[in-house]
Amino acid sequence: MRAALLLTRRAVVSGRGLRAAAPRQLWRCLTQTTAPGAQEKRDILKASVPHVASLGWCDDALAAGARDLGLSAAAQGQVTNGAVDLVAFVAQEQCEKLREEIDDAAQELAALDDWRDRLKLAIAKRLELSKPFHAHRAQAMGLMVTPLARDDGAVPPADPPPAFDVLHRLVDELARATVVHEEALDMPEWRLRRAAAGVAYALCEVRALTDDSEDLGKSLKVAAEVVDRFGDASEGPAALKQGLKAGAHAAASLGTAALSFLPGPAVGALPQLLDVFASRLSGGLEDVFELSLKKALKALPESPVPAPPGRAASPEPEPEPAPEPSAK
Repeated sequence: MRAALLLTRRAVVSGRGLRAAAPRQLWRCLTQTTAPGAQEKRDILKASVPHVASLGWCDDALAAGARDLGLSAAAQGQVTNGAVDLVAFVAQEQCEKLREEIDDAAQELAALDDWRDRLKLAIAKRLELSKPFHAHRAQAMGLMVTPLARDDGAVPPADPPPAFDVLHRLVDELARATVVHEEALDMPEWRLRRAAAGVAYALCEVRALTDDSEDLGKSLKVAAEVVDRFGDASEGPAALKQGLKAGAHAAASLGTAALSFLPGPAVGALPQLLDVFASRLSGGLEDVFELSLKKALKALPESPVPAPPGRAASPEPEPEPAPEPSAK
């Protein structure tokens, strides 16, 4: 058991996976363009994306992207965390695309009376963006949920898994879709909607690991069932509790079978570890997942209530000044 935990926390996937020495803020590293070599790194990542369909999330895709730019394959070394950076780069691009789509759908969202329906529509849009990479979904998720190894050999690693930064940004975008004009939205209600977005989409992704249905309908059904169980903040703590229990039940129903699809030594022991933890709790696997969901939500940084979706109206052109009367 202890060996399995150490393996999980120290795992490094060679060539086709993780590398050591991860930066603390993965998302920030991908968005900074002023550091030396940062723009070339982003260029390599962007050029590598078309190769994911045939090669997967791996160093080979990065090498192919570097060659497309006329660089040597060794230039991929600028991508510090290898395939992890590539997955995070695509997640960042998709998050920006999702923001645009939510803004474009502002009127459609506002026409829905229930915030839960708005959230379900936003989740469907996000899942649609992931379809081109569906064949390699398990590989991407395995990379993102595995804590990165560190040069100092710290156990457990001080940094959270790369998925945490990505999920934080995504949760805000999904929950923003639920905000409409003239709605008195306070912080408790905003926190509740962020919680619903995070729990529902995370479970949607797990279900998608084994979803062979058309348009990933089974995954969307899981998300919808969880979202519908969340109440309104006016109902008090029960609003969140009902949603968390629904999420835990859905996760337990999926069982550890879906998690066994995750590649890499760091997650290979996860199903067995969950079974061990479940045997120690009266509620079994549902209790394990409910505790995990609560802990994850508490760890999410706070964010302010955003403005409703929609594009700012173009400013009206200033009237041209009247021509001065000609001097006689």
